[in-house]
Amino acid sequence: MLLFGKNPQAYLPQSGVVFVKFPGVEPRGEAGRVGYGRREEINGPLARVIERTWQVILEEMRVGAIVKGLEREEVLEYPEFAVREALVNAVCHRDYRLRGRRIEVRKFTDRLEIISPGGLAGFITLDNIIEEHFSRNPRLVQGLFQWGYIEELGLGIDRMIEDMVAAGHPIPKFNATAYSFSVAMSNVRERRAVQNITLTTLTPSPAAGSTVDVTLAPGLTVNERQARALQYVRDHGRITNKDLQVLCPTVTAETLRIDLSDLVEKGVLMRVGEKKGTYYILK
Repeated sequence: MLLFGKNPQAYLPQSGVVFVKFPGVEPRGEAGRVGYGRREEINGPLARVIERTWQVILEEMRVGAIVKGLEREEVLEYPEFAVREALVNAVCHRDYRLRGRRIEVRKFTDRLEIISPGGLAGFITLDNIIEEHFSRNPRLVQGLFQWGYIEELGLGIDRMIEDMVAAGHPIPKFNATAYSFSVAMSNVRERRAVQNITLTTLTPSPAAGSTVDVTLAPGLTVNERQARALQYVRDHGRITNKDLQVLCPTVTAETLRIDLSDLVEKGVLMRVGEKKGTYYILK
């Protein structure tokens, strides 16, 4: 019914979405009064709900521009994939047994929040949400996957984070209670682009066990192992401790861990995830 019904909300009124735009950073109207700038209720089968909600968000997003050479490129306030993924996740994984609340999309001047009724499903926690996958509503997930709304099962959160960071935004904030799960995306662009790395000097030093430093930015250098790690990230989008161990098989795991931690401290890489699910991306 949720996928193919003409009006699922006639039977499941909680299955729609409510979009609300606020004029500031708090859920209030102008001058702190109770109210909002725009409110829209979105109903229909889930595919229509997703598409209409995305259109409403898109209508309210600010559009900037960057100049690359002689071309001007428009840049959305939030990366498209990150927003759509958060929205699709909310639709797929909300608890449809909770009848008193719909999915809420709240747009503030500094952030976008998507709140899904129902806590995290199964064994998923905030600590393992990146590396683990569990579907509360597997038939909905499979249906939306077949229709192309989900690119690859279990990888959406990873790419959401990567797209936000790649666009210069902070990592989205995830929050879970017993009765809701929310994603908050900041529109602040605070990340600087990492300068190109010159790898032409990456030849083994004649002295055994020594490394060759490569200039990354004025006053900042990385050793050969770190340069290999950065090149790997540029080629593959991310790197794990195991990946670096394959690149540097004669070096101890602890030394490689220190190398990656050093790149995080220098503001070159960002660590994502915890424990076995940890990986690193360009900051």
